[in-house]
Amino acid sequence: MHRISEKYTILILFFLCAGLRVFAQQDNHIQFNVVNDTARIEADIEEDSLGNLINSMYDANLDNVDHGNGLLFTYFNWMPGYNLYQNFDIVTIHYRHQGSAARDTIDLTGYHHPAQYRITSNYGFRHRRMHRGVDLGYPEGTPVAAAWDGIVRISKGTANTGGYGNLVVIRHNNGLETYYGHLSRRLVNPGQMVKAGDIIGLGGNTGRSYGAHLHFEVRYLGNDINPNRLIDFDNFKLKFDTMYVSGYTVSVPNPAQPTTDQPAKPKPSGTPQYHKVRKGETLGGIAMKYHTSVSKIKKLNRLRGDFIREGQRLRVR
Repeated sequence: MHRISEKYTILILFFLCAGLRVFAQQDNHIQFNVVNDTARIEADIEEDSLGNLINSMYDANLDNVDHGNGLLFTYFNWMPGYNLYQNFDIVTIHYRHQGSAARDTIDLTGYHHPAQYRITSNYGFRHRRMHRGVDLGYPEGTPVAAAWDGIVRISKGTANTGGYGNLVVIRHNNGLETYYGHLSRRLVNPGQMVKAGDIIGLGGNTGRSYGAHLHFEVRYLGNDINPNRLIDFDNFKLKFDTMYVSGYTVSVPNPAQPTTDQPAKPKPSGTPQYHKVRKGETLGGIAMKYHTSVSKIKKLNRLRGDFIREGQRLRVR
């Protein structure tokens, strides 16, 4: 029997009570705004080799898979998304954000393609139902790799995931979450730290699937993102190294909210510029304010993770 690695598994669990979409492409980044819960597939996508089977028989609604109470992992301040997400639920598949979200800058560098296989069924509406990811034509048993560094939030079998089959969900250090569905085998546990490129499972045909493939999703605060906007699936690499997220309020569909924050005026070239961290600020918000990237701020300050503390002095230029 294959032994699931527990090298980096966090051992402490507690039971607790409780329990964007317009894109403007630029040279090296992409803008992600929440408008409503509607997305459109590109009209020129051709039928794929599995399309006839999937499109006519794939009727599972993967949105309605969570029933009952969740199980909240103790959320330590060094864990991915600590200042962004409101919980780390290892049972409830889809994260539901409550309230509003601030503007943020997502560092996409460090990406590793799950495996070098192309799309067989794309993101968008399929027979009046939303397909919130892409399907990659993986042969069964093919190793599936983590896209970015992060911690496994969900690792569940076919009985508890609806149409996903064997499913792994990873919350990444950059604030994104990725889903890996229809696996034949899961090789990681909830709470396990993974690096980009680590093998987290094997491709398969479990759940509501009619041919071996990997269902791959990218989400931010529970909102699905068309992976084609970020990733070049023909060449197996990123299209951009940065993604800017406009702030939004869940209850208000119009993302064009007035703001009192004024962009910081740049200082003359070559002059170091510093920022004192205020309560609730994130690296992404600071990066956007100074028109830089999270990766540059981390490099300037020799930061290994995304955790910053109130009162900390950061060099931003």
